[in-house]
Amino acid sequence: MPRVTIADIAKEAGVSKPTVSRALNGHPDVGAETRERIQRIAADLGYAPSASARSLRTGRHDTLGLLMPLQQWWGYSDIQYGIAEESARRGLHLMVHPLRPGERAEREFVTQTLPTLPVDGLILLMPEGTPRHIGAIAHTSMPSVVIDDRGHRLDLPYVESTNRAGFREAVLHLVRHGRRRIAFVGGQLNDAFAQERFEGYLDALREGGIPYDPALTLLPADREPTADEITELLGTDPDGLAVAWDEIAFSALNALHAAGHRVPEDVAVIGFDDSPIARVMQPPLTTVRQPFRQMGAAAVRMLLDSIEHGRPPAHFTVPTELVIRDSCGSHENQ
Repeated sequence: MPRVTIADIAKEAGVSKPTVSRALNGHPDVGAETRERIQRIAADLGYAPSASARSLRTGRHDTLGLLMPLQQWWGYSDIQYGIAEESARRGLHLMVHPLRPGERAEREFVTQTLPTLPVDGLILLMPEGTPRHIGAIAHTSMPSVVIDDRGHRLDLPYVESTNRAGFREAVLHLVRHGRRRIAFVGGQLNDAFAQERFEGYLDALREGGIPYDPALTLLPADREPTADEITELLGTDPDGLAVAWDEIAFSALNALHAAGHRVPEDVAVIGFDDSPIARVMQPPLTTVRQPFRQMGAAAVRMLLDSIEHGRPPAHFTVPTELVIRDSCGSHENQ
């Protein structure tokens, strides 16, 4: 079916095309009766304004871009949902642009793709590892916001969660329920989120009056700990394990069961992220919930503030939440 044009409306209404254009755009020099008649005819004919024409007229696309790494991670879907939900609530479209791995793909996106994207602003989900070329977006005219808890700020506004404070709260929960030999299991200290969670662990020990014992720390600098390393750590006789993220907690629970330790009677365990596997672990894992949907929504609001007011927004922090389940042996505040 042919697209209805302004010329079709003008012919049906018996007026000029400029009159139709002014009426549809709410210009005051068109009488109320004529404007209402033109709008009624446009609706009857099924007229839809051209997005490209509207963009030329307003300088806006009513579309946000999402730069998405081609990596599998469960948290991305929740972040995307938060972005999509907030965009839809504000009547905006969302264009997802996949970012292929590698420096060449990053360079091509910044130098070739970005200048041609029909979007008003860009939200970036950053892949693991510090991007070398994506940081150049900070020096373009494209309003942009980063969702990233790995510390790759790139001189751009960013949304973060309370990694340090959230982990401190979780470890203090163990301290308040009598655990004194709480081991830390983590890794990848090159990433800001891992360092912040380790600092939260140290904060809780200090607040609880417990001396830090390096023998109770398993912390490879650039990788996750292995199952054998976790098993070796259990030889230090901890009564609690503070695990930096849930996937490692799964390995820790397996190691505890294999060594004959009861959870939580002998060793209490906490994790971080509240990933889907946390609820089905045996026992279900006490963990710190990352507010991924809220982070996505906050990024949209920050980006719109930058687009509409022409000033870069400050960074925004979304608080985490302690979710208490069976692995820590206490159900207060559930």
